[in-house]
Amino acid sequence: MKPSNFIKAVMFAAVAAAGVAKADANLIQNGDFETTAFGAFSGYQIAGAGTSKIANWTIGGVSVDVINGSYGAISGNSIDMLGTPGPGSLSQGVATIAGHDYTVSFDLSANGVGGDSKALTVTVGTAPAFNFVGDMNHHVTETFNYHATTTGTTLLTFTSAASGYSGAVIDNVSVTAAVPEPETYAMLLAGLGMVGFIARRKRSA
Repeated sequence: MKPSNFIKAVMFAAVAAAGVAKADANLIQNGDFETTAFGAFSGYQIAGAGTSKIANWTIGGVSVDVINGSYGAISGNSIDMLGTPGPGSLSQGVATIAGHDYTVSFDLSANGVGGDSKALTVTVGTAPAFNFVGDMNHHVTETFNYHATTTGTTLLTFTSAASGYSGAVIDNVSVTAAVPEPETYAMLLAGLGMVGFIARRKRSA
């Protein structure tokens, strides 16, 4: 292969790899909570700790509520973390690689019924907990990054930080591999270009 074609091929591969990185799939299964044991319903259903009523998620604490169409639901099924009687937690393991960065994202609102606390904590692996408070008037998308320290399964856990019957509401949970900044790709391409330049000079000599 001629050096010029070599450079083009390597640059094309780098750009293609960048496109794949941007399209990384969600590592969380059933992050929208649409797969449950309840089928179609309106209102709320109780999912007790230790049951498998929410597919792919481990329910802890006492219970959480699967809500739909009311009680602060965001889209389709959402989860009121305070539960009935609650409080509860949800956790799921995700595959991570040590040294890699991951982006955790979820929608957050709150059940407007009652004056209970809307506090929520989120933990990933052994990293310090993130604390959030749901707003019953509108939902927001919360995002933070996690730097993996181990290769294997890392546990993502949402835990209600209060007691009562109406609390923080979550939906659309995702964990994706963090995409490098554009400057990273620019440096990569510059380095590949230098390799190609050296290869061309050696061939000419």
